[in-house]
Amino acid sequence: MGSYIAASFSIDQPGVQLPFITNRWAVGVFFLAHIIFGSFTMGALVLGPTYEWIGLRREDPRFERYARALGNVNLKIFSLGATLGGFAVIVVVALYGKFFVSLITLFFWPAVVAFSIWFFTLGGILLYNLRWDQFRLHKGLHILVGYATAATEHIFLFIIVALDSYLLTPGQGQGSAAFFNPSYWPELGHRFVGNISWASFFIAAVAAIYAAASRLPANRLYFHWAARTSLVVGFTTLVLQIALGAIFVESIKQGSPGAFQYSMQGPFAWLWLLQATFIAILLVGSNIYFWQSRPTVPAPVLTGLVVLASLVTVMPAALFPKGLFWVRYLALGIAVLLSLLHWLISRPRVRAATQDLRRSSQVTLAVTGATALLLFLLMGVIRTTARSDYTIYGVMKESDSYGIFQAPSKGYYP
Repeated sequence: MGSYIAASFSIDQPGVQLPFITNRWAVGVFFLAHIIFGSFTMGALVLGPTYEWIGLRREDPRFERYARALGNVNLKIFSLGATLGGFAVIVVVALYGKFFVSLITLFFWPAVVAFSIWFFTLGGILLYNLRWDQFRLHKGLHILVGYATAATEHIFLFIIVALDSYLLTPGQGQGSAAFFNPSYWPELGHRFVGNISWASFFIAAVAAIYAAASRLPANRLYFHWAARTSLVVGFTTLVLQIALGAIFVESIKQGSPGAFQYSMQGPFAWLWLLQATFIAILLVGSNIYFWQSRPTVPAPVLTGLVVLASLVTVMPAALFPKGLFWVRYLALGIAVLLSLLHWLISRPRVRAATQDLRRSSQVTLAVTGATALLLFLLMGVIRTTARSDYTIYGVMKESDSYGIFQAPSKGYYP
């Protein structure tokens, strides 16, 4: 028994290979679970003090109630997101030992900062939420605490995006060139806006469910107001996210053309079509909700045109005549612009009383909320599959990433 235990600690262990699900998807599942909570927290930490500030400026208590609800949610789920992130790292270490050590050796100090900053984030979340009433005479200071907490959490995003983007576009692979690699800034902007967008869509869906379950008219009207407010934020940031996404894709094309080609034309190319479908659902769903919540004369026409343009964006590439594939992107741009026009038309000219919405509107919100979450997760899957059989594209193959890392030379570590 003793010899068996001793052998289990040998550095000559073979790499662990999981059957059926494979190592890559096992790691992916843990990271996707972590991202659900982590990205929601990032988005909500920005939204909370923003709504509190708007409520203070407008003297509207609904924004205060909304901000406080977001703070309570963050207080409850932050630790779960961090725990899932810890599990994800453990799984990476176990299944991809050589890859993990190589990556962390390159990004050691940024990683130390990224994970240490959580102590400040946690302290800020506790102070912001548990001392809310004590700050009632110092709202400006309380809002500042909220934004400072959001800033600490986004230091983590600032660093972790460097590691994530490096895997796909490593560039020169050393020093600041590895950190600020070709796709770093586009991915950072895309993910920052995406966190706010999908979180807002999802909050709108949750508010719609609460509205349907509430028996108090006042609460029902509040949740309908919160649902529309959240959907508008989710929709407007989605428009920005689409634009930043185009820049992000172009940066991948320039930084790792082979990965771009594999992703677009390889066995996982269908994921791009699925992504286009989710975006179409969000655009159409937003227009339907604008029509349902505040009917206007142009609403049916605008919604119909957005539906038609969205159908073009989800058509398979084979259906486009040769040389006319650009029509898909033109249709997407038209759908976005018409959606923006519909939103502007549906806005109330003055502060109007929130109307009690029909069940169909609540269903629309639920569908868009679920779709936004799936879209956000799908984007991570597309980035991962674009690397083909590489863990670091063009630098380290997946087959070279297993097993226990051994220093290549004496004096490798200081």
